[in-house]
Amino acid sequence: MSIDQPWSSRIYTFTKASWILRPIAIFCATSLVFMMMTAVVFSCSPVDCDADLWRRVYGSVITLGFPLFMTWLVTFAMQKLVKRQRPFEHGSREPLIKMVWEEPSFPSAHAAIAFATAAVAWWDFAEVFGPWLFVVAFVVAISRVAVGVHYFSDVIFGALIGFAVGSASWFGLMWLFFLSPWH
Repeated sequence: MSIDQPWSSRIYTFTKASWILRPIAIFCATSLVFMMMTAVVFSCSPVDCDADLWRRVYGSVITLGFPLFMTWLVTFAMQKLVKRQRPFEHGSREPLIKMVWEEPSFPSAHAAIAFATAAVAWWDFAEVFGPWLFVVAFVVAISRVAVGVHYFSDVIFGALIGFAVGSASWFGLMWLFFLSPWH
């Protein structure tokens, strides 16, 4: 923890002082994860582009929705178990965004959801997204530190949880729909 707080504080201070990074970080910390989800839901691989739009959307909502729900559930449970305070709750700095609801800080749900979205897109639409959604997920995670609502370790563990749970949930769905004996 001795390295975590100074790094988090440096990222926050640098962002707060920059006239260009501040609005970018606010956008990335609050809206970019929803844009990622929309991109995945409305995308299609070259294999399934022949299907009609709503059938692709319905399939993407299921294959993305279940892993995201499972990721959120694991993250929510861990937040309730760990109960780590957010950086601004120590009174040392004011966050750059308004928190709608305040759950504990560890692990970062935004980072987890962003990396789960990137993982599902990687497994489902690698030829469309390649590694780019992982770059976007990283930007979402770092932005949460930059706006002062998470520590660096919160987003690292959130990213790991998101990738692991998102991938496992997606593979579980694929097994259930395509390989299970009762399908």
